[in-house]
Amino acid sequence: MALIAKHKQGWAIALAVVGFLALAVVPSLSGLPYLFDQTLQRVALFALVALFVAALGGARSLVPSDAGLARALREGRYPVLLALGLCALEAAALLQAAGAGEAVALSPSWASDLVGAAALCASVGLYEEALFRVLLLGGLLSRHGSTRNGVVVSVLVSSVAFGAAHVTMSAALDPITLAQMLLKTAQTTFIGLLLGTVYVRTRSFVGVAALHGLADFLLMAPLAVLGGLEGSIGTYVSGGEGLAATVEGLALVATYVVAVALYAPAAVRACRLLDTAPVPANGPFAEGWEPRGGDELPPAEDSRPVRPSGL
Repeated sequence: MALIAKHKQGWAIALAVVGFLALAVVPSLSGLPYLFDQTLQRVALFALVALFVAALGGARSLVPSDAGLARALREGRYPVLLALGLCALEAAALLQAAGAGEAVALSPSWASDLVGAAALCASVGLYEEALFRVLLLGGLLSRHGSTRNGVVVSVLVSSVAFGAAHVTMSAALDPITLAQMLLKTAQTTFIGLLLGTVYVRTRSFVGVAALHGLADFLLMAPLAVLGGLEGSIGTYVSGGEGLAATVEGLALVATYVVAVALYAPAAVRACRLLDTAPVPANGPFAEGWEPRGGDELPPAEDSRPVRPSGL
């Protein structure tokens, strides 16, 4: 135990790698529908990561609490509002098509797919936030969280790791595929920056998991209703030879360019919020790391100038 206590950052990084690689070996239950099978896999992975967090002394940081939930939803609202807007645009287009007399084919299993998508998004939020925010970012903060520069670097490193984890290395690394990988990494890194910043400020694992799951669900809901959701999960990079594959690849590059532009404000907001994040922030493996509500901000976070007395 003394060895773990002395080298928490190293242990946290190593266990985060194990928790991520476990995604490739977690058993699948072929008898279940795909979405529910994927949900159970993430629940099992979350349980594994929770054990790692507990071994490092951070079990209390995973305990559900509503103290920082509302504040986390407020400060990290941008990805959710963006996903809600995109979902609304999709719904408006469907209603317009139906109003014009065009046939709108719904998936025959849309109701169960919608429930499955909600369950999957909730489990992904729990697993990935426990892995990247609590375990990885928490380990970095245990060593570097005493200064603002250390907090900023810790959030940045964990966010880049979060972004890179969403891209699978392609065997054929042509320019189009490389552009897709870099753009997808950038987009997810921007989201990770905001989630990491909100976690540092609110210390609420439940809050960032809810943000993550809700934003994912709003983006998945139209596909669940219309069909094609199962084929879209995990397909972040397209490759192949021939004219059709090239056109499809360029279309995905264009999509990611737009996505990066849409999510860039999340990174800007993260930078602004980090300027007033409470320091020191030694992470969930240190004493006193409890969720913060809106009324628990330290006075130091108010950076406005104070008017001299007598004026």
